Amino acid sequence: MMRTLEKSFIAALVVVALSLIQARLGAQTSSPSCRSAIEGRYALTLGKWSRPLGINALYHAIPIEILLDTAAAARGGWKVSPDIAYPFPHHFPGTPRWTVLRDTVQIMWSNGFQPTILRLTRQGANEMIGEAVVRSDANEYGTDLPRARVTARRIACVP
Repeated sequence: MMRTLEKSFIAALVVVALSLIQARLGAQTSSPSCRSAIEGRYALTLGKWSRPLGINALYHAIPIEILLDTAAAARGGWKVSPDIAYPFPHHFPGTPRWTVLRDTVQIMWSNGFQPTILRLTRQGANEMIGEAVVRSDANEYGTDLPRARVTARRIACVP
């Protein structure tokens, strides 16, 4: 009798723990209804960088059109295409990718050394506005990272 009670208690603990883990993980990702309202093709308009990018400009030349896909990226989030046309290709796993956290869509391209990050908020059903930020492993920009205004406008998907 005692052995059965112990097994039942352990089984109940496992069920409760799995429920809590699932709820915690679910809180960290966006819901399918949120993603479906964002995924699709967008035309990007990039404003002027706050400072010159110098010899690294090609590493941060974001595409003028992108696809926010629903296919999972290797390190969380979802795939973005196309990638930046890096002068010396070096693929960083899981990029490019996009994620959603509360009301912000983040898009990241990286070759492993030179990430370009867009943080966008929705301005209606077909537009997102935000900022592009350049980072670098070499930290040549110090604390004054180059920034530029960016607009993403939804465009029709090609069949």
